Amino acid sequence: MLASRADVAQALGLDDENGLSESQANRVDALLERVSRLFAREAGRSFTPGLVTVRAAVVAGRVRLPDSSDGGTVAVEDLDGVALTAELDGLYVDVARNGCALATGELVTVTYTRGETPESVTAAVAGIVARNLTVDPMSAEAQSTDISTLDFRQRLADWVSSTNLLTDEEIAEARSYRYPAPNVIVHRL
Repeated sequence: MLASRADVAQALGLDDENGLSESQANRVDALLERVSRLFAREAGRSFTPGLVTVRAAVVAGRVRLPDSSDGGTVAVEDLDGVALTAELDGLYVDVARNGCALATGELVTVTYTRGETPESVTAAVAGIVARNLTVDPMSAEAQSTDISTLDFRQRLADWVSSTNLLTDEEIAEARSYRYPAPNVIVHRL
């Protein structure tokens, strides 16, 4: 999960997770799991720390890591399993074979350790869960609102009318964590 019960309690303005009501405490773990999964899916990446192995294309002798490394070791192999020389440079890994940079377009397998979840992601997920916990699912006011103007209208809450947990703004925030696709132009002579 991308946030904890303590993070949600903090987002609700509580001292600790023991301040959650019984209803909130019963729902918080399921909401944390679901919101974390949806946020990661919209972001197009996983934020959980740990060992990661990815296949990536080399561009001008470098590979861009999909997530930040914790600064530890990075291992790179070609598709035949032969170890290559790799030097970590921020989000990039300089890759070489026998002292020569690899050609653009060559595929390699990179293994590295992903760093901690960004605090902004934890805060966003905790805020979304906190917002959903403040809605009592059994209250009639939370489920719909009557709008009395010339004609009768009724507006249903998002969580009643659909299975959406994220608002449009929250989806846009999650998508802002996507990595832009690099523009690669390969000229063959």
